[in-house]
Amino acid sequence: MFQELRANEFNKRLARLPYAEKQHLTQARKSKKQQLHIVYAMTLVAISGGVKVIIEHANKLTKAGAKVTLVSHFQKPSWFPIEADYIQVPFDLDLAKGIPNCDVIVATYWDHIQACIETGIAPVVYFEQGDFHLFDYETMNSTLKNFIHKQFDIVPFLFTVSNQASELIGDVYRREAEVFPNAVDDKIFSVHGEKVIGERPYILMVGGESSSFKRIPDIIEAYEKVKKEVDIDLYWITPEQPSDKMKTSVAKVFVNPPQQMIGNLYRGADLYACGSSYENFPLPPLEAMACGCPVVTTNNRGSLEYAAHQKNAYICNMKDPEDMAAKILEVLKNDEIKESLIANGLTTAKQYHWDTIIQDIYAYYKQIASHDIEGMHDDWEMAVQPEDFINPGDYDKLRKFLRVTNADLVKVPVLHEIEKVPRIARWEVMARRKNGEQGLTEDCFCPVNAVNKLQLLNYPGYSSFLVKDYEKGLEEFQSQYEQGNAVEKAVAARWMILSLMRLQRKQEAKKRLKSLKKLYPYNADFYLLAMLVTDEENEKDSNLEYLKVLGDAASYPEFFFDIQNY
Repeated sequence: MFQELRANEFNKRLARLPYAEKQHLTQARKSKKQQLHIVYAMTLVAISGGVKVIIEHANKLTKAGAKVTLVSHFQKPSWFPIEADYIQVPFDLDLAKGIPNCDVIVATYWDHIQACIETGIAPVVYFEQGDFHLFDYETMNSTLKNFIHKQFDIVPFLFTVSNQASELIGDVYRREAEVFPNAVDDKIFSVHGEKVIGERPYILMVGGESSSFKRIPDIIEAYEKVKKEVDIDLYWITPEQPSDKMKTSVAKVFVNPPQQMIGNLYRGADLYACGSSYENFPLPPLEAMACGCPVVTTNNRGSLEYAAHQKNAYICNMKDPEDMAAKILEVLKNDEIKESLIANGLTTAKQYHWDTIIQDIYAYYKQIASHDIEGMHDDWEMAVQPEDFINPGDYDKLRKFLRVTNADLVKVPVLHEIEKVPRIARWEVMARRKNGEQGLTEDCFCPVNAVNKLQLLNYPGYSSFLVKDYEKGLEEFQSQYEQGNAVEKAVAARWMILSLMRLQRKQEAKKRLKSLKKLYPYNADFYLLAMLVTDEENEKDSNLEYLKVLGDAASYPEFFFDIQNY
């Protein structure tokens, strides 16, 4: 489901590529407010080193005095503590539409750079952590290359975590990138603490089976050669359940262990092995060094940022299990080499402290925030006042959007209260450009309370429902359903279900909902209605899980608002 939802969002962004423009900035005349508000837009929040780094940024910037908000389609992750604010944006809404008013927007993946710029909210900086678009560039098709090149071209600021990646960005995308390296949490990853002691000594590896660039099979193949000469096990830390075949190749598997347990495993290991074919600035080898664990790693660009052969690590060739096995055996069989790698690894790890690096990042964001966005002429008629907005800052967010959009009409969600019905949001025009000619319409997700609380009485179906003539309302909504397009049908169908519920025709409502959920699998409104008409706890729980994932069905002309908290 997630892959299809993300693909739908990307296809919509791809369709907007012809409208992509560089974000033009000017130096602000006035100094910014004292507390900086930084928003990180996050494509993913699943267990990974890259996500961990973003959360580390957020937590440590918060401690440094900034206001930080993480914005994602996914539920707030629990695998790593988050001390910053967190907003879950409905999958039915482009991620960038859920960004609140702020001073700096950090795009954490190339796919949403343009969408972040188009909000007009704040200067955008792209945080590049490295992926196939850097390391496997030649494998991409021309459509993808064109899209990514455009994203790199339009973003005004760019930084990454290694000099290796910065050079590659320059070579591939012709952009300069600032470098702020990753760091180690020395409260968890140090020589001090518990050790995991196994029945035999063990080699440790980290990475998911589905992440092919981690080359987990290469490490296993190397281990098979090593264990013929040394009595040693292989332990595996992975963010996901491995296949049975892979699982039987190792002595122990640790699926998503707590950070403290990972530190304990590093401290207890005889060696850490990294088999990656590409990385930007991988944390596990550095964390292993910090825990006094010798490292053997491939010569991927990211590891070479801090790993030096025969000094603080042994470097083997990528995609070469035989060479990896030879290097592992050389370390394991020679105590002098092992102790030298440990000592030099500890020295290396001490060079990468968050306290210093986060202050540099904070200063960088302050410099970015000192710019204003250069917009078009601000000449709009607005049908909404600052006090009408639900969320503080949304009035300013809308005004900023109006300065950069090329639309003539802008809609926002207008909230309507109806007795015993989840709060309704309808996309309605709240801003019109004076002398607008093209008639283009755009949406800005800034919910407001309805100014005219009786407005719905003007519409067929709604007026009957509101005066409690549910039979007539059902007929009118049925007529709208038969005449409407796909999205209009979904809205009318929702009201048909509500009417049936008021008429105590729950079985008919349940039957229709079963079909509607198949027809509109990503419309959360129907899952909420299914919860309301069933008495089965298991069915309620199943529908609730969909609500938690999907959020508001905001791509429809009308939807239940804040559905997850209903």
